[in-house]
Amino acid sequence: MQSRTFILQARIEAEELEQWCAEGWLLPCATESGREFSDIDLARAHFIRDLLALGVNREGVPIVLDLVDQIHGLRRMTRDLMEAVKALQEERDAK
Repeated sequence: MQSRTFILQARIEAEELEQWCAEGWLLPCATESGREFSDIDLARAHFIRDLLALGVNREGVPIVLDLVDQIHGLRRMTRDLMEAVKALQEERDAK
């Protein structure tokens, strides 16, 4: 989605969007027509807005985001590992 649509759906100001992108909290894709935001970016923006509303200061937001990113990465690795173990088990059972 384009910036204007993203701002409306995220319920943030354009200045906030610029700050969050400059700080690396949001990483939209660059396209010929400008920046393109995904549904994941939108969920992340809602999460950032919620963190700030809960009183997390601007220095704490990137720490929380990094921890959440690590958790998601670990979940992906665990899922991939479980699929590999299952495939090996099925291969062994087929022999």
